[in-house]
Amino acid sequence: MGAGGIPLHIEKEFFGRAKGKYKVHVYIAPESYEGEDRIDVSTYGGQSILVPPRQLLFDYKFGNITKELFQKGYFEYLEQSYIDHRHIWDTLLNRDRMILVCTCRARGKDCHRYFIIEFLKKLGGKYKGELQEK
Repeated sequence: MGAGGIPLHIEKEFFGRAKGKYKVHVYIAPESYEGEDRIDVSTYGGQSILVPPRQLLFDYKFGNITKELFQKGYFEYLEQSYIDHRHIWDTLLNRDRMILVCTCRARGKDCHRYFIIEFLKKLGGKYKGELQEK
């Protein structure tokens, strides 16, 4: 059984229907970015539906799991989050754009924002690159 006693196969079908539905433009920016479209995905204080579970993130950062295992676990978390918090996801994904900011010091593609971007692409989001501070 899935969230709220819904059979897992029904949850997966529900999530499958959402793929490609949204057209939000996704950017990343430094933590200091302050625009209205800012979405904080930091481990501490970020938008909880997008923040990876701490243990999963720490296991990845400290080399206890591979990048592939982190992505698999994180995508499973995001899929369940999408099912459990659909109204919040719809609000985020129906915007014209969202700017993902994070406090981590990871360089390049090691920041979990890039995993979020890959997940959002599955729902129709378009990654547009990095913005400078506003």
